[in-house]
Amino acid sequence: MSRVRTSISAFPRGHEFPSAAFSLTGEQVRAYLASTGDENDYGGTVPPLAAVALGLDALREQIALPEGSLHTGQEVDHAAVVLAGEALTLTARIAQRSERQGFVISVIEFEISVAAGLAIRSRATIMAPGGAA
Repeated sequence: MSRVRTSISAFPRGHEFPSAAFSLTGEQVRAYLASTGDENDYGGTVPPLAAVALGLDALREQIALPEGSLHTGQEVDHAAVVLAGEALTLTARIAQRSERQGFVISVIEFEISVAAGLAIRSRATIMAPGGAA
């Protein structure tokens, strides 16, 4: 069954997304590192930016990014180590929303938690065409 996704432009400020449970395999982490040219050995841990990027991918199961969308900014606060294969939970909300020249600028605040508590807190800024379905 395919879930209908709503355009990021349609969500109001304060909207809270349902939490998303996910994990990152060693293979996913290696693929992320290869795509970024990072040749470091993280020894089974997940680099914070990899967790953020792949966490945003889990959030994309709930939202649609219309053609012309841009990821214009990212802030990351790393609080704890994330291990490959570890159960993760992502919670997110629209912290800010503004409209300019036909585009909606949304700031998504999200947290990635592990069993022991908060691991990563982040803010992503996305600019998307307004009125996109």
